[in-house]
Amino acid sequence: MQQVRTHQRSTSTLQRKLPEMRFEPVIHLLRGDIVNSLAETPKRFEDRVSFGSPGLMKECISPALWIAHQLETAARIAHDEDKHARPIIIEAPVAAMMHPDTPMACEAAASRSKLLPQEFCIEVDDASLAQSKTDITRSIEALRKRGFRVGVDARRSWCTPLDTSLRLMLDSVRICANAIWKDGELQNRIDAAASCGMAVIAEGAHYRDGDDLSDLGVDYAYRPRTDA
Repeated sequence: MQQVRTHQRSTSTLQRKLPEMRFEPVIHLLRGDIVNSLAETPKRFEDRVSFGSPGLMKECISPALWIAHQLETAARIAHDEDKHARPIIIEAPVAAMMHPDTPMACEAAASRSKLLPQEFCIEVDDASLAQSKTDITRSIEALRKRGFRVGVDARRSWCTPLDTSLRLMLDSVRICANAIWKDGELQNRIDAAASCGMAVIAEGAHYRDGDDLSDLGVDYAYRPRTDA
């Protein structure tokens, strides 16, 4: 009887071929140089998929450990791919920002990665910050005390009341360039953020609009567009 041999790729080999994370540069619209990097993951924490039969106990991971792992992964990839732009922006799920162990876990991860906390910017979604401002502000304060930078992703909404104390704790805000010219209130918020020293990053901004955007307080772009 002829033996049929099957060749199976190991799980570790398949995992190595899956993209863990990719870096997108944040560019100064007028100078054209890369000022920092945004680390993107294939799946967000909330989108995790569990495998196994319903009768088996499914593996659960703490959101604090998840965000800490993102920091270590970003640091390793930055080293391996020789990427020097700092800070590295890491998107944090609301569950991580609400978890009491997140600041400590991030601090430990930065220590293991051999990068300084200020080389990372932990970014929280605007909607979650607006809904749970008191709780998430505590996390922001704790992260800032440990040296981390903190930003807000306001591409889908910008409803967080950015009072002066909160603006002074935030380093950056990410917005959608298409909305800038259509929303006067957004322009007022950009002006308030830029006046407090926050970096305003517009996704999809055109290089040709660099001067006009700079006048509004928007100096940086993520995935900028050319006219070609």
